Amino acid sequence: MTITASDFKSYFDRGQFSYGSALPDVRDADITKAIAEAGAVFNPDLYSEESTRELCEYYLTAHFLQSDVDAADSSGGASYPMQSRSADGISESNMIPQWMQEGEFAFYATTYYGQKFLIMSKPYLDGGIFVVAGATTP
Repeated sequence: MTITASDFKSYFDRGQFSYGSALPDVRDADITKAIAEAGAVFNPDLYSEESTRELCEYYLTAHFLQSDVDAADSSGGASYPMQSRSADGISESNMIPQWMQEGEFAFYATTYYGQKFLIMSKPYLDGGIFVVAGATTP
């Protein structure tokens, strides 16, 4: 990973995260830990452009950081992709694309930042399929 805690705070400077020393505020140490966690699963070789790779680093780091903040807030409870909820006669439905809900992608679909990382990475995750005309000889 090429980003630092300082870079992260500069990128997410519009209130997405509250920076400080008491929960739910985020410390530089929390950001550094999230960068390391993201680095453990991030493949920079997927991205052909440096700018795209860096954006994906920011959002994957934010996903891990948000997951840690959510875990601290819920005393370690896990979160899962939510499709609908209701309270007091009001209901809300959200649809997460099926490909995000399956397999190894489901973990990233649990936060907005993880979903954004997946959307930016999707073009690099799909493989190319090519057909070449030919024949075999006996």
